[in-house]
Parts: sequence; structure tokens; C-alpha cells
Amino acid sequence: MSYQYDYAAESNGHVIGLRRGYEQGFKAGEVKGWNKALAQWETEVKTQWEPLVDRLTAERNEAVLAHNELLEQVRAAGQKNKNWHYAFNSLVCALDSAMEVLEHAPQEMRTRMMIDLTNRATYMHSKGWINSLPQQNEVVRSLASKTANQLQGWWDQAVAFAKKTTDRDKNPAP
Repeated sequence: MSYQYDYAAESNGHVIGLRRGYEQGFKAGEVKGWNKALAQWETEVKTQWEPLVDRLTAERNEAVLAHNELLEQVRAAGQKNKNWHYAFNSLVCALDSAMEVLEHAPQEMRTRMMIDLTNRATYMHSKGWINSLPQQNEVVRSLASKTANQLQGWWDQAVAFAKKTTDRDKNPAP
């Protein structure tokens, strides 16, 4: 009786066993490696990324608060500007009315008014409350040009009247 040994079956079994062993070992190594990588990543997230996120979140919150404060300041300034605009227009209304009456007044009265205006403007300019004579102010010229032009005309008349008076005083008539 001859006994035959099936080497093919042994070879197949050996290969199958190696492959299953490799797969089991690979899977075990893969899971172990994955768990190790995950643990390292979690450590890195906790030590490096979470503080960065916390810092950036705090900075963003501060920036949002600063933005809201600035926005409120802009709103308040806008309201203040609107109030000043109404006040300016009210003053122009009163000034136009007074100038309408002064238009028919004698030159001497208009000259006294311009001298008083100049004295007040000089005082207010020295205190830093205004930057020029009212008729020379850019805002007055742009928003109330009629008023500014009339004041400038009266200013020129007052200066001419003063020069004429000065010349007359210097050169008395015989």
C-alpha cells in the first residue's frame, strides 16, 4: 500500500493559515496603531489646539464687544450731528430774520453790528470755539451761502466805512 501525502493540501493549509494569521495580526496591529494615533491626536488637540481655540474665541469676543461699543459711539455721534444740524438751521433761520430787518437799517447800525460780531468772533476764536469769522466758515458758506454772502458784504461795507472815516480824521477839511 502506498501512502501518498497530499502536499498541495498542506501547502494550501499553510498559505491559508499564514494569511489568516497575517490578517489577524494586521487587524490587531491596525487597531492598536489606530488607538495609538487617536490617543496622540487627542493629546495634541488638548495641548495645542484647544488653548489656541480658546484664545482666538476670547479675542473674537473682545473684538465683537469693541465693535459693538464703536457702533454705539457712531450712532451717538450721528444723533449728535443731527442735533447740531437742526441747531445750525435754527440759528440760520434767526440770523436770516435779523438780517432781513437790518437790511433796511442805517449803515451805522450795520457797522456797529459787524464790529460787535467781529469782537465776539475774535473772543470765540481765541477760546477755540470757532475757527473763523462766521461768513468765512466753510460749513456756513456751503449751507447758508446767502447769509454768508450778506455778512461778507456788510463786512466789506463796514471796512470801507471805517477807512473812509479814518481818512477823513487824518485829513481834516479846511
